[in-house]
Amino acid sequence: MVIFGAILCLGQLLVLRQTEITPRIFALINTVVGIFVFSVLVWLNQKSLEWSGGPIQGWKTGLIFLVGGAVTGAATGKALDFYCGRVEQRLIRLERERVEQETQERERLLKERIEKEKLAQERLEAEMAERKRIQREAAQEEERLWYEKHGQDYADYEYDEDEKEYEDEDQEE
Repeated sequence: MVIFGAILCLGQLLVLRQTEITPRIFALINTVVGIFVFSVLVWLNQKSLEWSGGPIQGWKTGLIFLVGGAVTGAATGKALDFYCGRVEQRLIRLERERVEQETQERERLLKERIEKEKLAQERLEAEMAERKRIQREAAQEEERLWYEKHGQDYADYEYDEDEKEYEDEDQEE
């Protein structure tokens, strides 16, 4: 019996290593292998087995071994169906988690990129505003220097503009 158990375990290990085989095919193969192994065991041990029955001797013992092989194969097949189903569910869950992590990573990178672009745009706008302010101050300074050079005061120039505005309003009335 030890040899029979070793043969059956070896056969199941070999079949389990085949990852492409679906559980239904495995159940069928395991059933056939179980029946074959039990049949060979009966055939090899015909002389030592206790036979009973009429004209066809040993049919009951052979039938018991054949049914035992079928039951073993079916039970192993169902166990593998359950096992493969759980493995498949675990793989699907792992794939979903991986896809979710990749999606979150892409979203995070997109948000970071948008934030960087926004900061760069704000920096650019701040630089442009600073340049305009500097240009305006430089233009005002240049204008003040021109009026100082030509003998007019910058304050008088502003006063002259105010007077012109009042004169224009008086003429319109």
